Amino acid sequence: MEKEVKIGTLAVMSVSILVVLLITAFVVPFEDDVTRLFFVGLAAALACINIAGFFMIWRSSPTIIDEIFLMTPSGMLMKHYTRRLRPDQDEHIMAGMLTAVQNFIKESFDEHGGKLKEIKFENYDILISHSKNVVIAAIISTKKPERLRLQLKEVTEDIEERFGDRLTKWSGDTAEIADVDHVMKQLISGRYRR
Repeated sequence: MEKEVKIGTLAVMSVSILVVLLITAFVVPFEDDVTRLFFVGLAAALACINIAGFFMIWRSSPTIIDEIFLMTPSGMLMKHYTRRLRPDQDEHIMAGMLTAVQNFIKESFDEHGGKLKEIKFENYDILISHSKNVVIAAIISTKKPERLRLQLKEVTEDIEERFGDRLTKWSGDTAEIADVDHVMKQLISGRYRR
């Protein structure tokens, strides 16, 4: 909420400075061109500083992943990763719910065999990425899912490339896929690089 206010304030300031710049350049009469150039330059410098601040705030607000569910395409939970400990939540129920929603949509609305990619619920977005042997669902509490979509797709492809053989033959023992933890922990911490 605070970052949204900052971005909104910077947007209003940017428009205001632009209006002042245009008025200064074209409406206000000046005695000489040097004075006009000074004020136009000052307004332009303020506009540049404001725009730079706008982009700095935009880039500095990371997309925070609250939870990640690593599942089989059939919906069986393989691994669950979370930022915070929430012992009252059964991760198997959550994975089952995501699979049930996806199956309901597929059977009810989808005629072309598509896959559910996103669910929005008040303050949370659930982004879902699919590959042949794995489905990754990330629950985020910020409103910038566009930053995470590509990264989630890359992580899914990376896991498929590195662990696809093991995932195909997975018996249900999480020890067989323990190496996936490193990749997923990097993703949830915001440090994943392919």
